[in-house]
Amino acid sequence: MRSGLLFLPFLGVFTAVLAMATGRAYKEYPLVSIVLWILAALALGAWVVLDGKRLQSMFKRKGARHGMSQGLSVILAILLAIGAGYLSRRDRFNKSVDVTAEGVNTLSPESVKLVEQLKERKEPVKVLAFFQDEMKKNQFRKALALYELRGGSFEVEYIDPQMDPTRAMAENITTADTVLFKFGNQEARLTSFTEEKISNALVRVMKEKEKTIYFTQGHGEPDLNSQEAVGYQAAKQELESERFVVKQVNLLETGKVPEDADLLVIAGPKYDLQPSELTLLEQYLQSAKPLMVLVDAMTPVPNLNKLLETVGFRFRDDLLIIRPGDPRAKMLGQNNAIVTDFDSFSPVTADFVKRGGVALMTPNTRSIEILDENKMQLKPIGLAKSSEIIVRITGVKSEQDLRSLTEDRVAQGTFDVFGVSTGKVGGDKVATSEPNKGAQSDVKADSQGTAAKELRVFVGGSAQLASNLGAQRQENVDLFLNAINYLTQDEDFIAIRAKDGDQSRLELTTASSQFLLLFLAYVYPTSFLGAGVFYWMRRRRA
Repeated sequence: MRSGLLFLPFLGVFTAVLAMATGRAYKEYPLVSIVLWILAALALGAWVVLDGKRLQSMFKRKGARHGMSQGLSVILAILLAIGAGYLSRRDRFNKSVDVTAEGVNTLSPESVKLVEQLKERKEPVKVLAFFQDEMKKNQFRKALALYELRGGSFEVEYIDPQMDPTRAMAENITTADTVLFKFGNQEARLTSFTEEKISNALVRVMKEKEKTIYFTQGHGEPDLNSQEAVGYQAAKQELESERFVVKQVNLLETGKVPEDADLLVIAGPKYDLQPSELTLLEQYLQSAKPLMVLVDAMTPVPNLNKLLETVGFRFRDDLLIIRPGDPRAKMLGQNNAIVTDFDSFSPVTADFVKRGGVALMTPNTRSIEILDENKMQLKPIGLAKSSEIIVRITGVKSEQDLRSLTEDRVAQGTFDVFGVSTGKVGGDKVATSEPNKGAQSDVKADSQGTAAKELRVFVGGSAQLASNLGAQRQENVDLFLNAINYLTQDEDFIAIRAKDGDQSRLELTTASSQFLLLFLAYVYPTSFLGAGVFYWMRRRRA
């Protein structure tokens, strides 16, 4: 065998392995893999044709049988390696290790739960990706690969809006680098491609039913359509983006809470509720309908407190501010309350604890008092407490109460700012089954009684949490949306917080890493082996 032609079989094997690697790593360019497979076949065919006589004479030599045995062993070893490579391509064999500090290459438990829901529905999400920027395209591909690795089913189509403008116009694409998620009759659009954005897009397209949220009016509450700092336009837009129907209601005019209300929100009243409204709200709570109440400091609400005391809460007449003299007061604003201590068990705040270092900041904030003994026998818990740099000024019902402060009115410590109360209400008899742990609120009563239902009430000492000003902080928006989803018993759709990772990362689940793995496992060893055999043959003939 002429050693000069020995490079042909190794070139064929090398090209075949390269074809397998590119076919796996760059699925959107199948032509490259096909060309490499053709080159591999041509190289092997050329070797057989050009060195055919040498191959025939080699098998006629003494010891050819022994050589054939060794050759078969080598071939079997190569086939075994190729088979292992093929099996490793299968999704069920994919394993990844995330070594980033923030876990940017690992889906959060909430995202994994969404993927599991998608797998149960056994219907792929259609994805139309309109990209001009290759960097953004790769960013999206890497992010989506994390969901595919978990078993998420997506039908992805990459479209260049410049090459196919009619398609872009048909989908109403007005911004470059836009991705559409379509599932059934639902649609969501993305222009940034983090796990948070993708998961929340899946939330929007996977929700099967729209729920209606009513905000009360008639007590000086912020306007839902106002763009001013105290307005609630941003909150309304966030809710509508998650497929909630947002409406307003004046209880004094309607004389009842609308029957289609899935949640009632009392946010930022400047005046207290009327006794007749309390009667309506008590009836509403007895029907196990959820309630959210957000009231700023320096707003006397004795009537509203009477209602909240029945579910285990009371608004204190105080004001939470940054400790006087603290250098952070000038930077953050002394009238802001900083909330840093979150409950790790509630789905509303559990993600804040897992991320660590999360801080909410709200102005005009008061504390809430938790009453374990309450008329409706609910279980109230504190969800979030103020930071240790916050002090509490007692006896504050108006701005005039801040003019003459005495030392005995200033208290230090941590104070509850947000809380939730839950428990069973309604039914002819008390239900005997275990307390509900999931999204289903109905439980079985005995044969002589009707079923009791779970009531959830969220209380917050600042209406600025969801105002246009407060919504500038993503943490505030997340807590507000998490509470809304919890109250409407959509825990599976709790908002996913963004992961703030640094630039030091190692990704082992992307297409480029698959190519790197195949290169190190096959291409490099094959090249090394080929070069070694080639020079060994040359030296042997020398």
